[in-house]
Amino acid sequence: MSRGVSLFLRLLSLPTGRRLALVLGVLAVSLGLLGLCGLAFPATYFGWALALPLVCAAWLFGWRGGLLCVAGLTLALGVGYELTLGSAFWHATRFVPFLTVTLYGLVACLAVGALRRVTDALLDERQSVARLQQACQQEHALNEWKDQALQDLNHELRIPLTQTDGYLELLETYQGELDAATQARFIAFARSGCEELLNLTRTAMETIQASGTQQPVHASVFSLRHEVHTALASCEPRLLQDHPVELGIAESMQVYADARFVRQIMGNLLTNACKYTPARTHIVVSAASMSATDHPLGQAGMICVRVRDEGAGIPPEQHARLFQRFVRLPNATASAQPGSGLGLAICKQRVEAMGGTIWVESTGRDGEGSCFSFTLASGPLSSALVQAKRDGESDGKAKARLQNQQENLAVSALPRSG
Repeated sequence: MSRGVSLFLRLLSLPTGRRLALVLGVLAVSLGLLGLCGLAFPATYFGWALALPLVCAAWLFGWRGGLLCVAGLTLALGVGYELTLGSAFWHATRFVPFLTVTLYGLVACLAVGALRRVTDALLDERQSVARLQQACQQEHALNEWKDQALQDLNHELRIPLTQTDGYLELLETYQGELDAATQARFIAFARSGCEELLNLTRTAMETIQASGTQQPVHASVFSLRHEVHTALASCEPRLLQDHPVELGIAESMQVYADARFVRQIMGNLLTNACKYTPARTHIVVSAASMSATDHPLGQAGMICVRVRDEGAGIPPEQHARLFQRFVRLPNATASAQPGSGLGLAICKQRVEAMGGTIWVESTGRDGEGSCFSFTLASGPLSSALVQAKRDGESDGKAKARLQNQQENLAVSALPRSG
């Protein structure tokens, strides 16, 4: 029964042309059946055979469509019978059944039309309920996300606040008993907590601004190794002193990207690698040209930058949540390391703004670590192709245009004879 109801409801979603063709097809079959029955039994009126197209028209086009079909059929049959039977059509034995069947058809059309209106109202109500349920689910998910974000922020803000408050209280309580070196160390720890609070606040504001407006990309050609060195120099020394960093990037490797974004991405990835891996473990930063078979998320011809550590790793089922805002995985939340759950979300925004992709590879087994990779354009030609693709220009047209530009630059650089 549910299949039959589903079929009738599916008919209502057909285009107008198909619904009209269906009514005309049913009408043709009914007229053929009426003619055959009339030839076989000339003394009997088989007007009931036309009930199916009337019901079909009323269901597919509403009561107006049904009434229009009744009027058309009544007029056509009346004229046909008048021409074929003449005055005999008006005899009670023929006219009364014709009129009775017409009235039955009219009642059936009105009943089916009313059923169609009730069905439309029920469908509209069901769609409204579905929209309300979806809106409630979205609001519930949003409230859960807000609650989780507030809990995470509360947890992360509490650590530097407690640190700062604790050392300031020690300085206040034992001010006369502490030597100058100990006081300087406590003050340094308190300042470190204040800096961590500022970093958390700054990161949260950067994420909100980045999600609201797209920051412009100021791309240029630069040495990737130089910018990675700059990012390393800006990291906290206490993090890097326990983690030797191996740099496997050639001096000649050039990329076309926003240097600010690259420094910020590398700073976040290096900081995470230092914070969530055991001391005395190595961190390897490398870069190489990307081929089409290297990774399904990478783009052939671009530069793939990798940051590999030797930590506990990340289980594969948690990879999808890793680049979401205000998300910290259970291992990070359970650790004593502060964090906002925003760094990787910012990295994803920055990489995608430059036309690249970012992903993580990790088995989740302790000691095998994780490898964070992202792609950058490998020079002015390939990066311009990426930009042209973002702007909707085909690869062939972009290549031809850029090659012409390079040829023109080469010709203009030739020395001219006087």
